[in-house]
Amino acid sequence: LLLVVFGLYFFVYREARFFRIPSSSMEPTLFPVDMIVTMSEPIYHRGDIVVLRESDVPGEYFVKRIVGVGGDRIFVANGALNINGEYASEPYIAEPIAYVITKPVEVPDGKVFVLGDNRNNSSDSHDEGESFPTDMIMGRVRFLYYPYDRFGPVASYPLTNRLGQ
Repeated sequence: LLLVVFGLYFFVYREARFFRIPSSSMEPTLFPVDMIVTMSEPIYHRGDIVVLRESDVPGEYFVKRIVGVGGDRIFVANGALNINGEYASEPYIAEPIAYVITKPVEVPDGKVFVLGDNRNNSSDSHDEGESFPTDMIMGRVRFLYYPYDRFGPVASYPLTNRLGQ
C-alpha cells in the first residue's frame, strides 16, 4: 500500500517523467549522455532547469534554464545577461555570451524566457526573442540518475540581478 501511495504521488500528482538530455546546449551543467527525472511544479522560477515540449514536432523536447518570467525585461550586452536593466551573475555558464540582445525583451505573463547554459551553442529564446508559454513546460529537472558517477539531485540556481530582484 505504501508503494502504491508513493507511486501515485510521484507519477500522478507530481507527474514525474524520465528524459535523456537531447543536446549539448546545457553543458557544463548537463551533458547529452545524462538521464534525468523531472517533476511538475505549481510555479516555475528564474534559475530552474526545465524540460519543454517542442511545439513543432510531437514527442520532441528540449532542456533549458529559465532566465526570465512574466514581467521581466531581458537583454544581453557585454557578454552578460541583464534582468530588468541590471547585471545577473551566472556562474554555471561555460563562457561569456558572444551575442547581444540590444532591445530588451519583455516577458509576458504566463510565459518564460529560456537559455541553454552553453549560451553560444544553444537554440533558445535568444534566437528570435521568443518567450514560451508555461504550459509547454513538462517539468523541472530534479534528479540525474545516469551516469552513476554524477547520480544525485540537480539544484536550481536562484537567478537574480545584482539588486537581488
